[in-house]
Amino acid sequence: MRSGSADVYEHQIPGGQYTNLHFQAFSMGQTDQWSLIKKAYTTANLMHGDIVKYQVTPSSKVVGDDIVKVTPSSKVVGDLALFMVQNGLETEADVLAQADTLSFPQSVVEFFQCYLGQPV
Repeated sequence: MRSGSADVYEHQIPGGQYTNLHFQAFSMGQTDQWSLIKKAYTTANLMHGDIVKYQVTPSSKVVGDDIVKVTPSSKVVGDLALFMVQNGLETEADVLAQADTLSFPQSVVEFFQCYLGQPV
């Protein structure tokens, strides 16, 4: 990856997480599925309560009750996105239908156990 991308806006992936997620995909041999991973990131984010959602004023201040995605929450969403693609899960319905048989990434489990803060 040599330059930035508008994908950070389309898929609401924070800039630092975008490059980290791409490196993780590369390390896992999933680079050829990068477009699916970005789409899965959007789905995974919504499954986590849309924690990437934010508004920034012209003075660069966050407004409203929105949660700004930062590490470790962005990593949790990225971990789930990679997991979804690796397991052929495209939608929230796919994940929920197989949830009882899936071994979710530890970061995702800990997020929903409130070890990383309180899920929405």
